[in-house]
Amino acid sequence: MARTDNFRKQHVEILSIAREINQQLDPVVSEEDATRIRRRLSKMHGLVELHLAMEDKSLYPSMLRSDDSVARALAQRYSDEMGDLALAFDNHMRAWTSSASISGAANVFTEQTKGIFNALSKRIHMENTQLYPVADALP
Repeated sequence: MARTDNFRKQHVEILSIAREINQQLDPVVSEEDATRIRRRLSKMHGLVELHLAMEDKSLYPSMLRSDDSVARALAQRYSDEMGDLALAFDNHMRAWTSSASISGAANVFTEQTKGIFNALSKRIHMENTQLYPVADALP
């Protein structure tokens, strides 16, 4: 088993929830649909927070201790860059705390949520294709 297998599995789960939410996004969202969206978004946010904590506690430190300068540089860059996206997602969660806020401004919520998901999807792709292969190749 590669050292990043669990991280990759978490990525699959996070993206799956994002797809489910994306299918429900619309400029007009009923309060009932907004409730389902908010629950799924909360679950996804929890998974992202867990994922980030695991990377911060195990993946990045092990890469930063490596003799491989490429691994160290990648770990430092990815660790530094993730803070902005994590903050944006946290702010998004604080801005949309209820189903009423979502259904009351569904068009704005939809646009902002798609932006967060797009950034997260790009980040996941970069981790899967650039960061994790280097981490997996370390002794």
